[in-house]
Amino acid sequence: MDPYVNDDLRDIQKAVSEFCEHEFDQEGLHKLEDEHRYPRELYGKIGELGIIGVGFSEDIGGSGFGALGHVIAVTELCRSLPGMGMALSLGYIPGFVVDIYGSAEQREKYVRPMIEGRYISAISVTEPDSGSDLSSLKTRMEDRADHFVVNGSKVFTTNAGYADFYTLLARDQDRQTVTIFDKESIDGNLPGCFEINDLGRKMGINTTTSGELVFSDFRIPKDNVLGQRGKGLRMVLDGFELGRIVIAAQAFGSMLYGYEKVVAYAKKRTQFGRPIIQFQSVEHDLVDMYVEIEKCRNILYKAAWLYDRKDPESKKYSSMVKLAVPESAIKLLNKTIDILGGYGYMRDQGLEGALRDVRITSIYEGTGNIQKNSIAKMIF
Repeated sequence: MDPYVNDDLRDIQKAVSEFCEHEFDQEGLHKLEDEHRYPRELYGKIGELGIIGVGFSEDIGGSGFGALGHVIAVTELCRSLPGMGMALSLGYIPGFVVDIYGSAEQREKYVRPMIEGRYISAISVTEPDSGSDLSSLKTRMEDRADHFVVNGSKVFTTNAGYADFYTLLARDQDRQTVTIFDKESIDGNLPGCFEINDLGRKMGINTTTSGELVFSDFRIPKDNVLGQRGKGLRMVLDGFELGRIVIAAQAFGSMLYGYEKVVAYAKKRTQFGRPIIQFQSVEHDLVDMYVEIEKCRNILYKAAWLYDRKDPESKKYSSMVKLAVPESAIKLLNKTIDILGGYGYMRDQGLEGALRDVRITSIYEGTGNIQKNSIAKMIF
């Protein structure tokens, strides 16, 4: 019995698992990857069924289970098929900052349809010369009467091109401010003011785009400012606090996927007259995986539990899970391929794809070394 997961969350876990069993399919994922196409239809379905809304508050159409709800749902999506689960959850993870800091009107306009699976979100923070160093952003917004004029560029914007709204962090004089823009804002500008360039295929999560956004005298209404002007960096980092926990859930679900797959294989695969699970070296590898999974489960659930209680320790644990769980997932999935040998290297087994997909979890929303920097500041 897990002390963090109550009966309601167990019911959600079961419902998500049943949905995935009926809707997820390895061949379908490969087709979407080959076509570099987002699973929009499936995204709509998880919205309709309330899977997206599990962790969002009830006042905006969610179920109110908080970070732990998000963790349970995303873990189960990625446990079923990592590449698909990651893509679907990436449709709404970028919208966390709007939910946290948006006005009632902004949350109604953007967050509610996102929870319902009608809107896909994106967040544009990283720049060509500003990765982890968010204080050195060059994209600027200038104050002009009732609007801002934005000039500059962003890179690695997930969902660029098909997102329904974007959250943008830009330099505002000597401060940083967050604004929202959507298709209506884009259409209200002159041709050439806004450009999206797909950066092409990646190592993994190829059902999603990673795009460059280019702004040339791009106008954003002042009503689209998110939260308090000049407090943008703090707001984005607060959104990342929750995002890092949910990204760790992507990695954790991928660990479960790999572990369950390799155990089933080791029980069936016979060499030298007996199943390979009876060989001590394989058995020890599987025990190591099991123990690592339990360690990750406990720190992940605790991080979500602390976040939901607004505990001061939450920030530290958010960085801890973002550091530890992706690293463990990468190692575990790599070992599962070793155990399957040549079969593990084949695309139709799913493990090589899961390893490629999960690799990004140690990079986006703060690399492992950035997490170590953050943790060090809090403990020393």
